[in-house]
Amino acid sequence: MKAMVFRDHGEVDQLHLEEIPEPTIGPNDCLIRVRAAGCNYNDIWARRGLPGMKIIMPHVSGSDAAGEVVGVGSEVA
Repeated sequence: MKAMVFRDHGEVDQLHLEEIPEPTIGPNDCLIRVRAAGCNYNDIWARRGLPGMKIIMPHVSGSDAAGEVVGVGSEVA
């Protein structure tokens, strides 16, 4: 799957469109095929880095998305 990823904090030049493995869903998760995404300030703050906030790298950006549910975990109703 394709994802917008950053590996270091910084400006927009840190964003890279990459092919990454499809995530494994846990019992309480849903997997969504994203059809539309937006960039909000959570994404910008994470990319720029915030003092005292640890961001796991590499980081897949995108906290606002809409799409189609393609998988659900065993505990999802």
